[in-house]
Amino acid sequence: MSGKPSILIVDDAASLRAALRTFFTNEGYPIIGELSHGKGVVESIGRLKPDVVCLDYNLPGSNGLDLLKQIVVTHPDTSVVMITGDTNPTLEADAAEAGIAGFIRKPFTPEQILREIRRVTHTRALLRRQGDTPVPAHEAARATAVVADDSAAMRLLLVSILSQAGIRVHEAVSDGRQAVAAVVRHKPDLVCLDMDMPVMNGLDALAQIKRSEPTSKVLMITGHMSRETIQAAGQRGASGYILKPFDPAKVTEAVGKLLGFQA
Repeated sequence: MSGKPSILIVDDAASLRAALRTFFTNEGYPIIGELSHGKGVVESIGRLKPDVVCLDYNLPGSNGLDLLKQIVVTHPDTSVVMITGDTNPTLEADAAEAGIAGFIRKPFTPEQILREIRRVTHTRALLRRQGDTPVPAHEAARATAVVADDSAAMRLLLVSILSQAGIRVHEAVSDGRQAVAAVVRHKPDLVCLDMDMPVMNGLDALAQIKRSEPTSKVLMITGHMSRETIQAAGQRGASGYILKPFDPAKVTEAVGKLLGFQA
């Protein structure tokens, strides 16, 4: 039996469905269904119970964002990867706000879609592992935090990890502009700030956060960080960074060192 997540493919292009089926099957991912339209997607998820849905944004008679919102509400354990050829510059931000787990634009290579699915798979595994560990009861929070990441799954994971460490998360947001506003509202001890976000990227948000709340410590979170980016983040006031994919123990250790307690 495969330990990899099951996938439901939803796309109106038969050629793309076939390509995705081939990519995933060759990597050992079980394909449990294919749909060519948006009608009945939510019901099909309830019946087939896929771990991941590859959802085309432009489906006949359906709006991909509306479908995403329905799936997130009715099937919160299902991760949705949106696939689109739409050039709307705000689409990724809108999808992130709605709860997308992954996002990829057409045309894409097999390596790109498989990398995105692996990232989502890794995050699902961490969330499951984290969910098996009870959150300890603390008389008072050790510290407070704001989390900013455009991945809904990553936000959930970070909130869970920080809660395990006795840190109260005031707010979890999906873009840099929201992060700046949340920091101004809550004045947290810690900010977990993703580098690559829609609307406002992490470096720009970092600069604004340090101007408004210079005592808040900021951890940059990214899947890749060059020497130049590390230097730029440091110059803007970042206290450190964590590379994705990460595990809860490493995040907890980094946060504990940064805030001065044994997490």
